[in-house]
Formats: sequence, structure tokens, C-alpha cells
Amino acid sequence: MDSRRNPTQQALDCGTVIIELVSNDAAVIDFAVEYFHPWFRPAPGGAEWRVRVTSSESAYAEMHQHMPSDASPQPCFAHDREVLSMPAWRSDDRIDVWDAERSCFLRLRPGQVDVIGDPRTLRWRFTLLWIVQEIVATRRRLAHVDVHAAATERAGRALLIAGPKGAGKTTLSLYLMRSCACRSIANDRSFVGGAIPMVLGMPTAVKIRPPTLAQFPELRSQLPPVARPYLYTLAELATASPSAEPVDAVDFALSPNQLAQRLGAGTEAAAPLGAIAFPQVCEADAAWAVERMTTAEVVAGIHGNLYGAATGDRPTTLFEQFDIGRCRPSEQTIAAIAARVPGHRVRLGRDAYADASLGEHLLSLWTT
Repeated sequence: MDSRRNPTQQALDCGTVIIELVSNDAAVIDFAVEYFHPWFRPAPGGAEWRVRVTSSESAYAEMHQHMPSDASPQPCFAHDREVLSMPAWRSDDRIDVWDAERSCFLRLRPGQVDVIGDPRTLRWRFTLLWIVQEIVATRRRLAHVDVHAAATERAGRALLIAGPKGAGKTTLSLYLMRSCACRSIANDRSFVGGAIPMVLGMPTAVKIRPPTLAQFPELRSQLPPVARPYLYTLAELATASPSAEPVDAVDFALSPNQLAQRLGAGTEAAAPLGAIAFPQVCEADAAWAVERMTTAEVVAGIHGNLYGAATGDRPTTLFEQFDIGRCRPSEQTIAAIAARVPGHRVRLGRDAYADASLGEHLLSLWTT
């Protein structure tokens, strides 16, 4: 059934760019504002980008009807160590994109994106998050390094936890949040830059893999049986009906604020960088070990964990094409970060989290 509410709107100050969200569904605005707090804050106006969201079966069906059969994949979003491409085609002064997996279409032109979502699902809300993230990332890369890294804050300083998928970033950051009263800056994507290096968080959905969930069962305790809780506001979760889709058949993930609430922790938008950790899961070992890295090793570690492509060589996304273009991290910026901030290789054995000693040791590296 089509949503026929009057449009609502809210501008978000994202630091380097102001984005105005407009929708025919007030719940979409509530979702985005809650998801991005405290990283992006409501603003009175002055937006450079406008993102309009329409949740309508008829509009979604019409986009399907006019989609050409020869739509070709185009690079859309940086994600982990790749750039995701989706079928796209040019239409008048814009480029249209089909995100089949998340049941939505995009109409993209300079300074504006229209999202046409199928109201029978909430999956297109994730594409909305990607859009905001990609617009912000395009601007932030002018002066910051885009790193595949989690980050936590304690005593006004941040620990950057960099590594590929499966390196142990999420589990280590959750351990520090629960055991050491750290606050979350980022789970998977961080921006680092400035004369005194700062970490700026980019809020992303927190995927909780089974081994991590076994250590942090409170993350799923008493959640309603919905397949993708990160697509709901806290208020929506409280009254959500069971999903038609089997809950155990999909990846389990939470929004950054849902996760922090369940751990009794807080969130922080940014903090000065105190140290960098490069975790490695080592099941053959029993305990943990921390080793100081040379400046050259830290430079190589940052290069190896650039978001979207470990080498830094990746295609330009459509959002970059419609804005300021592609900005690559400079060697000087990466070298300056490595020279000013100590880096440590953290080996995580199977019993690394059995006591508080790991957390106490890591705290001493970046808070003193």
C-alpha cells in the first residue's frame, strides 16, 4: 500500500557537507536522524545535497517498467575493500540506478538523489544510509584518509583498530566498550587527518558474527524476532512484529546506537588519535601479545587498510563524478599520521578476552 503522508524534511550537518533529507514518510526521517546521531546533527538548512525518499509501490513499479534491458553496472558505493557496482543507465540529465537486493531505484544528478523504495520492505533504508555515507566520504577524503577501521574513545583520546574483515576489529572494540568503559567512534570506517591527527567516525551497521555473539549475548537478548534490526529506530524495534523472513537465515547486525545501548556504552563523533592497533586473530595461540611497529610498518598497515580498496586504486563512484571527483590519500598525509602516532600489532589468541589484562594494557598505550 502506497504511503501518502505529506513530505517531511530535515537537514543534517555532516561536517564537510549539509544534506537535506526529504520524504513522504516521516518515519524515514526519524530513522536517519537517530542512526546518524551524534556523528551528523540536525541543521536549520543551507544544504548542498538533497536526498528525496519516496516509499511507493506505484512509483517503484513504474521505475521497473522503464528500466532498459541493457543497463550496465556502474560503480556506486565504496564498501569494505571494494566498490559496489549496480545496473545504471542515463536518462535525460540524470543517471538512474537499480539496487535489486535492497528493492529500490536511485535517480542521481548533481546535488540531488531520489530514492524510490518498495514499501513492502525496509531494505532500501540501508541504501539511504549508503547514499549519505558516500556523499560525506567524498568530501572528507579531501583532507582525511579513509580507513577500514573501528575506533574507540577513552579519556579524550582514540584508539584506531584497523584491519580487513575477520581481523577481529569488531570483537576488540566491543570488548573495550564493555570492559574498559570506552565509547564507540566507529565500527568499520574511520577518517584520519589533521596536523594533530583526529579520528572522525562514520556510522555503519555493526555485523555481529556468531563467535562475537557468543562472547556478547546481551547484543541479541530480548530483541524482537526481526531479520534486520539495524533498519529500525529504537522505538520501532519496541513495537516491531515478527519478520516474515527467517531471522536466523540472514546476517545479524545492529545500528551503532542500538549496539552502544545494549552494551551500556556511549558514542562519540570524533577524538584525537592516540594510537593505532592492527589486530590479528591467532586461534593457535592461547593468550594475547602486543608488539610495537616501526613507522614504515604503520605506513604499510594504513595503505593496506584503505577503505574501498587496499591499494587505493579503485574506480570513481557515481557520487564522486557528480560532486568534486575522486580524492586519493596523499603519501605525505599517511606518513605524517604514522610518524606522530604509535602503531601496535595485536595478536588475539583464543583466550585473549578471558580477563581484563588485555584492555588494561591497550588503555595504557593510548590514554597516557
